[in-house]
Amino acid sequence: MKRKTMCRALAAAAVTLLALHPVTDGMLTAAALQTAYAAAQSGDADTGNWTEDGRQYKVSTKTDPLNMRAEPSQSAMIITTIPRGTTVRVFRICNGWGEVQFGSVVGYCAMEWLTLVTDTATEPVQNPETPSDQNRVNHPEENEQTIFRYLTETLGFSAAAACGVIGNIHVETGGTFDPEAHNPEDTGGTQGYGICQWNSGADAGYRMEELQNYSPAWKTLDCQLDFIRNDLLHNNYLISLHLYEDMKALGNTEEDAVAASDIWAARYEGCAKWTYEMRREKTRLYYSQHCGTAAQWSDVSRTCIIATQSGSLNMRSEPSLFGTILMTIPKDTEVSLTRISDDGTWGRVEYRGVSGYCAMEYLKEKSAEQPAAVNVIRGDLNGNGEVGADDAQIALNAYADRIAGIKMNLTDAQIKAADIDGDGQVSAEDAQLILAYYTAKNVSAINVTWEQLLGK
Repeated sequence: MKRKTMCRALAAAAVTLLALHPVTDGMLTAAALQTAYAAAQSGDADTGNWTEDGRQYKVSTKTDPLNMRAEPSQSAMIITTIPRGTTVRVFRICNGWGEVQFGSVVGYCAMEWLTLVTDTATEPVQNPETPSDQNRVNHPEENEQTIFRYLTETLGFSAAAACGVIGNIHVETGGTFDPEAHNPEDTGGTQGYGICQWNSGADAGYRMEELQNYSPAWKTLDCQLDFIRNDLLHNNYLISLHLYEDMKALGNTEEDAVAASDIWAARYEGCAKWTYEMRREKTRLYYSQHCGTAAQWSDVSRTCIIATQSGSLNMRSEPSLFGTILMTIPKDTEVSLTRISDDGTWGRVEYRGVSGYCAMEYLKEKSAEQPAAVNVIRGDLNGNGEVGADDAQIALNAYADRIAGIKMNLTDAQIKAADIDGDGQVSAEDAQLILAYYTAKNVSAINVTWEQLLGK
């Protein structure tokens, strides 16, 4: 982990004390905070106290998929996302983080979004009927290009229609495009497998079993693409829905791409309608990559507002869905837009000293009529111009309300001040960081900065 281990241990110990002994008269005593600091120093800060688990959990986010990160830290790189409702295995747990297996990928997820499914430890999740190949390497970008070529060259889809299918596959595989993506307990308690997460059992029409019986090479991308072709041409149910004919009839506009996304989601995937919008979102971005000309850039100087429907916006290292996620920017946050692609799909933005690329459809230019942004002091929730233990208490109470499904009693300015790690949420970790900042500066006389606490 990049974050300083002492600061993290201090924060954990201090916020535990804060939770057990709520603030009275707006302040914790210096003696109590010194006790927390001493507890942090004596803890195992270097290695962390990991607890072995081995049980299965279900992703219980409200709408969005769950981020899997390379390290147990909100600032760590996102290596994939796990769809809501997916069951995963948690190897071990420490400080609110779990080491998680999703398909063939292992990484770290916040435990607050995982709900226990089984009370006993299970064997490692493996692909059906064969042991997992730990040496296998998946290449998402290469796989996406292979799928696009197959859909356009072999099946004869327009580029826009192909992007509609690819947007669906992105959501089904969590952006991995992995032909061995495997969910042992998909929707309705069935197994899901492959780029389209074909399901097992009678209720799902034995689709995964049909894939397995189709060819000995059923785990490969080429075989799964050919299985889709066979489905479109010979599956009587899909023929009755005119899926292939309607997909081939689509043109090459962005509207055609979105139409293809909806058609594929309804007739081939048979997925819940609440997932349609996220599939359209991915479709639009792939359309901009495959159907736009080589981007030309224009220099601009604008202030924009993050205008996502919910959650944060990803800033990437390059104008591509496969660019590394540098950071996430909370909704309604102001950023500086310095360049914009001539096709209007990507913009280069600056936020908190970091430059990267964001999708322009989620950037709204700040108009003159909009009120000036409130001057928010990071960590100062009570508006007294200082960061104190009472600010950490306010953040912790708001977090407790949020996870209980109660509306947080915070203004927009307070939410911005409380969101220390920039993930778009008010969390227990934000409260920890606020208390760690206060304790270090006012109790231990350490001139710490927010960037040091965040490991930046």
